[in-house]
Amino acid sequence: MDKIIDLENYRQRMLADAIENDYDGRELSGEEVARLEALRDGVESLLDAVTARHCDPEAVAFAAGRYAAMRIYRLHGRAEAMDFFNRCIATVEIADDLHLG
Repeated sequence: MDKIIDLENYRQRMLADAIENDYDGRELSGEEVARLEALRDGVESLLDAVTARHCDPEAVAFAAGRYAAMRIYRLHGRAEAMDFFNRCIATVEIADDLHLG
């Protein structure tokens, strides 16, 4: 009980780190950030279009999540894949906290 974790401070630090650094911790150039943001936005637009076409957001989310989990696992291993998804979930929690607060 001698250590207290400031969860809000921790979440803000983790979000800032995720924004400033890529997955392996090295600094990204402005061009790399722009390229990755465009790629992310394009993939999200495609997934939104598929969701609208099939009217099944859950099925699209599971299919995309399955693809991502399997690909990230093959590229980086279990620990990094799990860490990636945990950070994604933490980002959503932070966003929800900010919108509710």
